Amino acid sequence: MYRSSNIYENIVKVIIEIFLDYDIKDFPIDEKDICRRLGVALVPYSEFPKEARALLEKKSKYGFFVRGTKENPPTIYYNDKFEPYGAVRLTIFHELKHYVFDEDSNDEDQDDLADFFGRYFLCPIPYLIMKGIDTENEIISHCGVSMTVAGNVESTIRNRKHRYGYRIFEHEIPFLKHLNEDAYEVFTKTHEGGD
Repeated sequence: MYRSSNIYENIVKVIIEIFLDYDIKDFPIDEKDICRRLGVALVPYSEFPKEARALLEKKSKYGFFVRGTKENPPTIYYNDKFEPYGAVRLTIFHELKHYVFDEDSNDEDQDDLADFFGRYFLCPIPYLIMKGIDTENEIISHCGVSMTVAGNVESTIRNRKHRYGYRIFEHEIPFLKHLNEDAYEVFTKTHEGGD
């Protein structure tokens, strides 16, 4: 499915706002802390008896989001026994996108965008470029993601560098300064002109 680059850029801008608004700076990102800060309950499948877990897995092998009600906060149910744990983390951030953008988590048209949201939140591309993290193993180690996600992120970094060199976009500057102002200053001096 073709998607305008503006859609992805808007998702990135929302993620950056969350990092700034909630003062997120540490990697790997703590999914439980992020959900707590955003007011989203996290419920692992393992909290349920075997029969209930089977029903949850029938609904989704990985996890799903339920909007909040007067009685219950917005909630992400997730399969905490799924391997590797990096895939569990991606599921949580995938579902978090549905909350942040007030979407129905059953909307399959949004799944690729929710995966993009999850990957970018866990592995912000300009931050990894600034830190010189660009191999699968470095991405896995620094961001706590699965090999599949790390491979996708590595490819995205390579494509971005090929297309834009080391250019930092205007909306990324406050984000990078927030994460590590000293590293940002060194990076910009090293890569004057964005090349």
